[in-house]
Amino acid sequence: MGFGFKRKQKDERVTNLQNKIYREMYILIVAICALSVLYKQFLVEGGTQHLWTEIIIFSVSSLYYLIRSTMLGIFSDEVEMHDRSSKMSFSKRNFLISLFFGVGFSLFLAIRNSLMYGEGTQETIYFFLTILFFCLVIYIPVLFGIMVLPYAKAKYKSDKINERELEEMDDEDVR
Repeated sequence: MGFGFKRKQKDERVTNLQNKIYREMYILIVAICALSVLYKQFLVEGGTQHLWTEIIIFSVSSLYYLIRSTMLGIFSDEVEMHDRSSKMSFSKRNFLISLFFGVGFSLFLAIRNSLMYGEGTQETIYFFLTILFFCLVIYIPVLFGIMVLPYAKAKYKSDKINERELEEMDDEDVR
C-alpha cells in the first residue's frame, strides 16, 4: 500500500499455516534459550554474566508480544478466551504465579544463605527467618509489579481499543 507497492492477495489457508510455523519457530527459540540458560547456569562456571543474551531475548520478545497484542486489541480477547476455557482466571493465575515464585525464591535464598553463613543452630535459624522475611517483603511486591500490573494495564488498554473499534463500526453502520 505504501511507497507505490500494491498489496497482494493472500490465501487465508497459507497465512494461517505461516502463522503456525512462526509460532512453532518462536517456541523453538524460547526452548533453545531456556536450555542455554540451564547449561550456562549449571555446567559452565561464571554465574549470570553470560546469561544476558538469553535474558534480553526472553524479555524483549515477551514485551513485544504484550505491546503488539494490546495495540491490536486482541489481548483482552485472548484473556477472555483463556478465562472461558480454564478453571482459573488469567489474573488469578498471574497473581498466584508471582506469589509462588516470590515465596520459592525467598525460601531458596533464605535456606542457601543461612546454611552458608550461619554458625550454629541458633544463628542459622535467626539468619533463615531474617532473610526469609526481608526477601518476602522485597520479592513478592517486585514479582507482583512485573507480572500482575502490566497484565492489568494491557487488558485495560486493549479493552479501550476494542470499545473504540466497536464505536467506529457502529458509526459506519449508521451512515
